[in-house]
Amino acid sequence: MRQLTYSFAISRLCRKFTKGLGVLSKLKSLAADAMKSVTGQFANASGAIADLAASLANRAAAAADLGRILDIIEMVPGVSFDKPDLDADYLNTLLAAVQMGELTLAVHYRQQTEASVVRLHPVATAEANALVGSDNKFSSKILVDGEGDKPAIQMLMNTEHLAKNYRHVSADTLINALAFPIENVKGGFIIAKPFRAIARPIAGWLLNIIFDQGEKLHRRFLGNRGEDQPQPPSPPADDEQTDAPRASRTSEGGDVQARGSDRTLGNQPRNDGTN
Repeated sequence: MRQLTYSFAISRLCRKFTKGLGVLSKLKSLAADAMKSVTGQFANASGAIADLAASLANRAAAAADLGRILDIIEMVPGVSFDKPDLDADYLNTLLAAVQMGELTLAVHYRQQTEASVVRLHPVATAEANALVGSDNKFSSKILVDGEGDKPAIQMLMNTEHLAKNYRHVSADTLINALAFPIENVKGGFIIAKPFRAIARPIAGWLLNIIFDQGEKLHRRFLGNRGEDQPQPPSPPADDEQTDAPRASRTSEGGDVQARGSDRTLGNQPRNDGTN
């Protein structure tokens, strides 16, 4: 029954964020119209919005677009970001943190879901675990490869917290978090509408990743809790079921390794034990 519920939720998400080229094609004209009236301090950001909108009009959102939209935020003169204290209290309520350079899109769940773009250096899995005094509380997922052993964009996950609460995350929460730094700048409303338009398909893509990882972690923790239960004897080889759930593997440091996904994503990120 739970699997059916999950499939229904994903189907609903896909209908909401994949409405065909007709919707995405509107992004190009929306951003182009905004560019006509935008000059001065917002011109660079507006031009970048128009370029990204034109690109998204012809394809689905992908991991690299998340980096591009964070770059656009930094183009806005006067934009500022909170710089939280990286400690156990901050990390314990974290669901996931999408990290690119000095900017992080952090999603927390306390009594409700909160998200914000903050200025925070990339946090490795081992560092996060050390700060909370755990060996395997956190895992990571590489979204975009970088140079050497450092990913360009990585998602840090508070594994059990995400497994329990990933369904509380919404696309609107992610969009509001991305748009807030721009809307908080004097005059930022000028580019807010086209910015939100390009943020929506990117937020939908990221939400799909969060739901995918949350469901996999949810299954993993259910499996771990069942390990202490008496196990029935293994059936003969010719009677074994072929549709039994496949267990997730974890690498050193607790990073979730990729399995066959329930759905296909363009430019699918990979799991990696590298921090």
